[in-house]
Parts: sequence; C-alpha cells; structure tokens
Amino acid sequence: MDAPFVPRANASVWTYPDTGSARDLRIDFMRGFVFVLLFTAHFDFYSWMSLLAWERVGVVSSAETFIILAGVVTGSVYGKRLHAQGLSATTTKLFERAWTLYKLAFFVAASVSLLRLVPGLDLAALTSFRDPVTNTVYPLYPPVGDGFMSNLLHVLLLQSAPHQFQVVGLYVVLFLLTPAIFWALAQGRTPQLLLVSWAAWALNYFAVEAVPGTAELRVTGAQFEYAFPLLAWQLLFVHGVVAGFHRRRILRFFGTQFGNFIATACVFAAVGLALFSWNHPLDELPAWARLEWIAPDTFRAWYARWFLKYKLGPGRLLNNAVLLVAVYVVLTLAWRPIHRAFGWLFLPLGQESMYVFFVHIYLILVLSQCTFPVGEHVWLATAVHIGALLAAWWLVKKRILFRWIPH
Repeated sequence: MDAPFVPRANASVWTYPDTGSARDLRIDFMRGFVFVLLFTAHFDFYSWMSLLAWERVGVVSSAETFIILAGVVTGSVYGKRLHAQGLSATTTKLFERAWTLYKLAFFVAASVSLLRLVPGLDLAALTSFRDPVTNTVYPLYPPVGDGFMSNLLHVLLLQSAPHQFQVVGLYVVLFLLTPAIFWALAQGRTPQLLLVSWAAWALNYFAVEAVPGTAELRVTGAQFEYAFPLLAWQLLFVHGVVAGFHRRRILRFFGTQFGNFIATACVFAAVGLALFSWNHPLDELPAWARLEWIAPDTFRAWYARWFLKYKLGPGRLLNNAVLLVAVYVVLTLAWRPIHRAFGWLFLPLGQESMYVFFVHIYLILVLSQCTFPVGEHVWLATAVHIGALLAAWWLVKKRILFRWIPH
C-alpha cells in the first residue's frame, strides 16, 4: 500500500483514503481541473474564469500539467505491464497507443481542413493562430487552392492542425520514444535517463535562435514544435514517467519527516510563485486583479529570461514542480470535502481526458459560428466558459460516441 504524504498519526477523516488501489483519484482530479485552465485559454476571450486560468495559479499552463500527468499515468500503468509481461509486450502496447493518438490527430486535422470547403463556415479559430503579444495572425494550413495532395501531406506529417490540438502531435512522438525510456528504467538506469533528458532540454534552451521567440531546433518538422519543441518538452514527460514508475518509492519518501519538510516547502513556494504571477501586467485583466509589487518592465524581463513557455524556462519548470506537489498535498489532506464539492465534475473529465480534449475542438467550432460578440460581455463569456465545460462533462457522462472516440 502507498504511504500518504503525511504520517499516519496526522491522518484525519478529511484525508485521502489509503486503499492500495492502483488508480490514484488525486491524479484524475488534477487532470480534470486542468480543463478549467484549458477551456478558458482555448475559448479565447476574457471571463471571470480568466482570473484563475491565465497563469494566475503560478506561471504554468494546462499544457505542462497535462504532459507531466500523462507521463505519471504512463509510468504507473505501463510500468506494471513491464514488470508483469516484459519490455517486448510493453513496447507493443506503447506503439499501439502512439498509433491511436496519431489517428486521432490525423482525424481532427483532416476534418478541420475539409470543413473549410463548407460555404459560410467560419474556421478561423481553428485554422489560424493569433500571437497575443504581437497580434500577428499565422495560418496553420496551406491555402485550399494549393490542392488536395498538399493539404493531405501537411496533415499526414503533422504539419497542419488546430493550435488547440497540436500538443497531441507531441504525444504521438513521445509515445514512440517511450519504449526507450522503459528500457532504461528496466535496466536500472534512471539517473542516466534523467541526465540525457536534461541534456536535450539544455541543448534547446541555450540554442541561438535565428528568429527570436521561435524554437531553433525542431527535430521532427511537425507544427507542434513551434509551441512545444520536442527537445524541451520531453523533459516533462520523461520526469512524469519516472515519477509514475517509481511512484511507491516517491510516496514513501514523502511520508518521512524530511519528505514532509520538502512537501511543506513546496506549498509555500507554490503560494509565493502564485503571488509572483499576479504581478503579470496583462492589459486584459482589471487593475484590481493585479499586484504591483514588481514593476511591469522588471516582470517582463524576468518572465522572458526565466519563464518562457515554449522553451520551458527554469522558473517555469520550478513552478510546475512545486505546484504539482502542493496540489497533491492539499488533495491528500482535504480529499473528502474537495471530492464532495467538485469530484462529480473533475473526476469524470480527468478520467476521460483524451475524449474531452477531442470534443472541445468541435465545441470551439460550434461557438465560433456565433456572430454575437461574446467577448465583450464578461458575464456572458463566463457563462460560455462554464457551459462548455459542463457540455463536455455531459458528453462524458452520457458516453456519447465512446465507441469511436478514444478515451
């Protein structure tokens, strides 16, 4: 049985029940909650949910959390398969998962490309990306006039996709690499694995960029590498897999006195970094929702040096690490009231995260056909954000198209 984050003497009726189950509902809950951040970012307008979701719980985003937690689940689930069936059988299953993800990525990218042929349908929200800093709009697909084969080739090579779904292309490549990760783990070479992972991250981080703000080393040529360069983002997944594979050992460590000290330090660090993030001088946020402890120019300079998302700056890596530990601690200590209040929503979303990620693309498509300026009315925008989240939850509960959509 897994040791909790706190010594048994401190356990109470609020704490997470230590049943010894292989499924950790705290992880499912976190994956479900991340959709609050994701929906608010991908349904691109300001609402009251933005006060939580626009890097307000720290300088983190939904993408990093999804990648880390996907790694944790992969390490835990396929780690058990590795021990029971060996590396060959595990590798087969991992390649099958990669193929499933590729088919999903292909279907979404291809369907959006074909939908451009429908007269009167507005696909701009899915076929272009607006840089929030420069307001530059980038096309994500070749023009329809370039012909069927050009568009098909871009989709097949993961060179075209809605930006809200590009991270799935990263998942495909990561799962193709995962057998090598498990080989290293099976050989007891975890330190060497982590060293290689950090070396790849450093290679990307310190690479001189020909175009500042654009990843220089895009090894796959896929579109996702502009936002999620593989050399950098593998770091999160690898560490997640290692954490999932060694889950019981890690939980036992946090059950010790020193482990409790580290966990407590992570909680305080997470709070401090959240307060730091509230100094972000975002024009879209009202003045009363921003702190002014740090001058705007200073904050921007620190952000550019330590917290860039696409490069996974060191500050962002630290923030992700301490925040995940802190949230896990809170869920451990106060599981029952939190589960009672929000488990009905976040657990189904988290347990069917790939399904929810798929359907949210088409929810964006439906909403983008609305000509009413939703973003100009904060309460209506908030209702739309909440409504989209509840629509995804309803689809999960009713198991709509579960036979065909991976989940």
